[in-house]
Order: sequence, then structure tokens, then C-alpha cells
Amino acid sequence: MAVAEICLFPLGTESPSVGKYLEPVMDVIRESGLKHRLCPMGTVVEGSVEEILELVKACREAIFKAGAKRVVISLRIDDRLDKPLTIEGKMRV
Repeated sequence: MAVAEICLFPLGTESPSVGKYLEPVMDVIRESGLKHRLCPMGTVVEGSVEEILELVKACREAIFKAGAKRVVISLRIDDRLDKPLTIEGKMRV
């Protein structure tokens, strides 16, 4: 199990407001079934590395379908073999 922080930045939009581009991304994250926590500057998800990478791909597709012309994706993954990782466990650190 890994924990990742995902943040998508839509570029090439007609407005500084980006909610309409990110709402479909949040739908994809909710529908993924992965445990997640929405944060002010990104979303934290818990799953296998493969699940997380598939989720990032689906989020990328969703933001482009919403009309973004360009997207910058920030992804940080914490993956350990020596003990299980959870969102809650990382919050206690």
C-alpha cells in the first residue's frame, strides 16, 4: 500500500477560476474506490502504486475532457516495503 499526493494544475483556461476543470477530476477520484482525502492544495490517496498511476491517468483524461488545454501534474508517492502505509498513519507523524 502506498500513499500519494496528487495535484493537477489546468493551464490554458479562459479564467483564473479552475473549479469547472477540477470537479470532473474529483468525480474520477471518488469513483475510483480508493481511500482519499481532499486537501486545500491537492488530494491524498491510498492504494497500490499501480492503482495510483491508473488514477492519475484517468484524472488527466478528465481534466482535458473538461476543456483544459494544458495540465501540469504534481505527484508524490510514498511507498514502503517494511511496514504498511495509510493516510491516517502519515497524519500521526
